[in-house]
Amino acid sequence: MAQDNIEEIKSKLDIVDVISEYLQLKRAGSNFKALCPFHSERNPSFIVSPDRQIWHCFSCGEGGDIFGFVMKMEGMEFPEALRVLAKKAGVQLRYQDPAITSQKTKLLDICKLTADFYHKVLLDSPLAKFARDYLKKRQVSDETVDLFKLGYAPESWDSLNKFFIQKKFKEDDIFLAGLTVKKEKGVGFFDRFRNRLMFPISDTHGNIIGFGGRWLGDEKKDMAKYINSPQTLIYNKSAVLYGIDKAKGDIRKKKLAIIVEGYMDCIASHQAGIENVVASSGTAMTFDQVKLIKRYTTNIAFAFDTDIAGEDASKRGIDAAMAQEMNIKIIALPYGKDPDECIKKDVKLWQRAIESSQSIMDYYFQKTTEKADLSRVEDKKKVAKTLLAVISKLADKIEQTHYLQKLAEIINVEERILREKLKQSNMTRASKTTAESIPVKIKDRYDTLSEQAIGLALKYPENLNYIIDHLLPEYLAPQKLTSLYKELIIHYTEKHEFDYTGFRLFLEKKDPGLAHEADLLILKTEHNFPEAEDDFIKKEVTANIKELQRNYYVNELKDLEQKIKKAEKEKDRDKVKVYSEEFNRIAGQLKQ
Repeated sequence: MAQDNIEEIKSKLDIVDVISEYLQLKRAGSNFKALCPFHSERNPSFIVSPDRQIWHCFSCGEGGDIFGFVMKMEGMEFPEALRVLAKKAGVQLRYQDPAITSQKTKLLDICKLTADFYHKVLLDSPLAKFARDYLKKRQVSDETVDLFKLGYAPESWDSLNKFFIQKKFKEDDIFLAGLTVKKEKGVGFFDRFRNRLMFPISDTHGNIIGFGGRWLGDEKKDMAKYINSPQTLIYNKSAVLYGIDKAKGDIRKKKLAIIVEGYMDCIASHQAGIENVVASSGTAMTFDQVKLIKRYTTNIAFAFDTDIAGEDASKRGIDAAMAQEMNIKIIALPYGKDPDECIKKDVKLWQRAIESSQSIMDYYFQKTTEKADLSRVEDKKKVAKTLLAVISKLADKIEQTHYLQKLAEIINVEERILREKLKQSNMTRASKTTAESIPVKIKDRYDTLSEQAIGLALKYPENLNYIIDHLLPEYLAPQKLTSLYKELIIHYTEKHEFDYTGFRLFLEKKDPGLAHEADLLILKTEHNFPEAEDDFIKKEVTANIKELQRNYYVNELKDLEQKIKKAEKEKDRDKVKVYSEEFNRIAGQLKQ
């Protein structure tokens, strides 16, 4: 059963370990905290509880278990998240179970089989001899061929399509995986990749989601040297980086991600033992790709052409990294047109180039000024325009001021004038994009106080007698809290003691939603009151209840005031008298 699989996976995986693969968690008492990945924030409000195996953001309100996190983070449906976590936990899933079958999981299976097919052709087929010779010429070892599961797509119109039809796969599913193309005339499909060296592209979990293919025939005008899988349900070129599944551990360990352009650049570096390297596949780095890198490090080094004149691909990639406040460096190659050539010449050249990488701002200053004649006013204006555009993207004001002062000194212009120029040109850095963030939900103050009151009762049950004596259910704001508090009163009154584990089991049987709400309240209390002293908690409980009482009385008085006005209009003296007496009674309580 799917539920058995879910519970087995949860028992074998720790939520802290799973989320640590995406976020940099810091211990906060018995829990862990991080900046929320689902909305922009400067102070961490994302909390992970190892005791309860749940996570919750107390700013945007998102939360759940390991499955919910992976689904949210990866944009997955439940069946895919189940597969990912089952693989991580070493749990064998029952593939006939319809609960773990979806269109995406079908496509993942097809892509895996495709990689196996092309890899076997490369290794064993006489037709692939020249592909094997090509790899030897490029000095790619047999071990690297296996590690990256390189393959060869035969120069055939339908070899892959026939392979899948024999295995009883539907042609439409093969097409949806991006591996075939519909015939323009007639019906049927033909293979997308033909006579190409194949590079399987994996997601962070090692699932093959797409392919890149290098043409191995004679150069033709109408033949692209490289082609990639089209956009599919499982493959989004702008959100994946080649080699990330193999590089992520080393990126985290070395606290640096090196970005190269091509598949072979990435492969050559890994083969040379430098494994914190991924490839952007020849396109500009996107916002999503930078966000992917940011799971493992905030340090990024670009090792490709970074001509800052114009809007070339590399500049757009750097801008995407700057927008997310990454620490950016540029690797200048001492030899060759790309890292692959540099490594083949001498891997030590590549190592030294990485070690001597230059900060992006220093690189910009050097490249912008090296050919300028700063005695000419036109050159000064060009230099200022180029560098102010870059400086404006710096989020840190101290760093921005540092480079404004540096620019002012270089072109011999007052810093004040450069600051005015920034404002006039409307180039001050825009606030960090929140296009993909979830809006933060602003709670009513008394909703928050109600949550805090019940959270304190659950976390610090030694105060329960006082709380139950002084906090009436009607003082609380949201209905679900009122229901939870009533269940707490019933449970405590029956047992004459309080054990949270027992209370949670009691809730789980009556209303699982309330059990989850109780977990979240304790998590929030641990976040708001880490390692608080008993006396402090007692004072907080007392103050909290008093404010809730006051709010309740104020609202009651407002309600009675409206009733009195209505009774006066209707000239109902009896009602006016009753409401007025009640008004005075509550006003007296409020005064106390």
